[in-house]
Amino acid sequence: MLLAYACLKGFRLHQMDVKSAFLNGFIDDEVYVSQPPGFEDHNNLDYVFKLKKALYGLKQAPRKWYERLSNFLLSQGYERGKTDKTLFIKNSCNDIILVQVYVDDIIFGSTNESLCEQFVATMQREFEMSMMGELNFFLGLQVKQVEHGIFLCQAKYCRKLLKKFNMENCKEASTPIAIGSYLDADETGVDVDQTKFR
Repeated sequence: MLLAYACLKGFRLHQMDVKSAFLNGFIDDEVYVSQPPGFEDHNNLDYVFKLKKALYGLKQAPRKWYERLSNFLLSQGYERGKTDKTLFIKNSCNDIILVQVYVDDIIFGSTNESLCEQFVATMQREFEMSMMGELNFFLGLQVKQVEHGIFLCQAKYCRKLLKKFNMENCKEASTPIAIGSYLDADETGVDVDQTKFR
């Protein structure tokens, strides 16, 4: 919907990436970890560390990161979307800026480019972030923003799938199997991992 709205209003979408996103989340619970290799206290090998911030692999990490980010955006005058809780909206006079959060990727765009510049500066003051420029790849979608619209493509994703299953040189077919065909179980075949094909 964000892509459609950007297309309708005629503004460009940009992308930022949070460096070590989960390390930005503060945790409330008491969590202890054993001494990691290279950081051992040789005088007290039985000691553990108490965490103040989340770590990768910690169950609370994604939730705490999102909580910190959303609280920060709300404190900056953004409103959370009513349907999509990862969409943040801020109105400024007759202009609007939209911010879509997906874990550590942030997509944003505005009807006024100066709002985008302000957003980037604000985010980089609070978090360690890298500006990735205009949105061109997101969640397996290739995005091409042109003057008259936005084109979406999954060619890169399809090539990756073909490579994964060693089918880069397979024969193309508009319909992979004749309509009305029935397949019988292959009793002599080798079992496959069904989760790969779901």
